[in-house]
Amino acid sequence: MKKYVLLLGLLIQTLSLFAQEASIGKSIFSVHAGPSWYLGEMIGITNNSETYRNDLRNGVAWDVNYYYLEDKYIFNSFKLAPGIVYQGERYKNTHDEGSDKILMHYIAPQIALFYVKQKYNLSLSTGVGYQSYKDKSFVYDKPRNVSMNKLAYNLSAGGEYLFFPHVGLSAKLNWIVTSSENYSVRYHGQKWQVESPELSGGGGCFSQLSLLFGMNFHF
Repeated sequence: MKKYVLLLGLLIQTLSLFAQEASIGKSIFSVHAGPSWYLGEMIGITNNSETYRNDLRNGVAWDVNYYYLEDKYIFNSFKLAPGIVYQGERYKNTHDEGSDKILMHYIAPQIALFYVKQKYNLSLSTGVGYQSYKDKSFVYDKPRNVSMNKLAYNLSAGGEYLFFPHVGLSAKLNWIVTSSENYSVRYHGQKWQVESPELSGGGGCFSQLSLLFGMNFHF
């Protein structure tokens, strides 16, 4: 009986330790992954049917973030934090004559506003950075590559609950927007540049909306 009482006391002590005020350090490093949706114009894909494009718009995304939180609050519970974000996305689909596999990589400095409380925080962030776009497609079993490098901007909203003093579960909604004034195509040993693609139905403004889940690490 005494052994069970001792174990119960240790369990209560452990839970009370975790229930203490969460510790949010000066730095936050986070990793996320989740579903992503391609919005807007499709760029140089191999099949323009509506059904194919709709299926191609559903993909996956992943990201890595770092923020540095100042010691000083700008209001009661708000902190401004500079940081940096990397996000990657993948969208793919196939049809009888070929396939598309779109890979995008985005990296940008960020400025974020954190609402910091004992066990959770909320954040809004934005930034302008660099986006790499590649469509590693096939047409009639021959590789066809579409590529471009663009400036893009993002707007994000996130939230976190700390279940340990330095580790929290987090979720994030991120929107990345850019446009295609031109892109390059390599197919069957030839390479050419497509200019003003929005005039030919192959470009224009497009974006990625991602719902990401992961973990934050505070130090």
